[in-house]
Amino acid sequence: MRSKLYNFLNHFSSIYLERSSSPLRVLAYHTVPDRGKFETQIRYLKSEFKIIDINTLQLAAQGKTELSKKSLLITFDDGDFSVYENGLPVLKKYELPAILFVISGLIDTYEGFWWKQIEKYYENEGETYTRARQKVNLLKQVPEIERQKYLSKIPTLDCRQLNTKELEELSVNKVAIANHTHTHPMLNNCSDEEIEEELNQVQKRFEKLPFAYFNVFAYPNGNWDHRTEKLIQNKGISVAFLFNHELNKKSLNPLRISRIAVNTNDDLPEFKVKVSGLHSRILSLKKSLST
Repeated sequence: MRSKLYNFLNHFSSIYLERSSSPLRVLAYHTVPDRGKFETQIRYLKSEFKIIDINTLQLAAQGKTELSKKSLLITFDDGDFSVYENGLPVLKKYELPAILFVISGLIDTYEGFWWKQIEKYYENEGETYTRARQKVNLLKQVPEIERQKYLSKIPTLDCRQLNTKELEELSVNKVAIANHTHTHPMLNNCSDEEIEEELNQVQKRFEKLPFAYFNVFAYPNGNWDHRTEKLIQNKGISVAFLFNHELNKKSLNPLRISRIAVNTNDDLPEFKVKVSGLHSRILSLKKSLST
């Protein structure tokens, strides 16, 4: 049923794409579990779009250059090992740039992502995945101190994280290593002091490694508000990415760059519908009709 729906919608995706006035599409991946499917998507992107790097976007944001029609930026959140294992070989093959937003506190460790820690804990307790995700979503809404308090009471999770050498290899192959906080908290649930400390820790780690893109930031879970925006700007962040599954407008706000959520497991028709912006438009209309 799902594939039939996207096969049908895909008949309109190219029309929607050509008529779109958006100057920039930014894709937000998390993992690359399937190298073959990822390569299929990359071949399509290279044939249809102008793939840009972060430096081009920064120049455009400063008004020093104009983006080409159908510019597209590829990003990955969290720093999952699969991006290095399966994503990098494909990006190198097609000589394409990307951005990897890393959680600096996990570099060179075997500490699992906090949401995976909860999923595993629930699994071991005989609870369903749905119940685990409900708990994760609940913790995304509470004050940061409560999230930390809960995590301190459940078993830690071992997970292969990217090390410095692998990040350096990504960096020299056109993958910009950028800022995704130190521990992946929801910034809108953090105090001013907690946000300050998160960014201080990232800055120290980036200076030590060193990686140049501390000032390029992706909000964990896309959670932002005007207070957090002001705080990160005061710390020197000049480009910040949302996770709102929307196209960017003609007038680009460098601190609120929209991204389209995609998965490497998406079949090509579904992927094309999402990248075109048609999927975002349908969801927006559906939301409007339900309110």
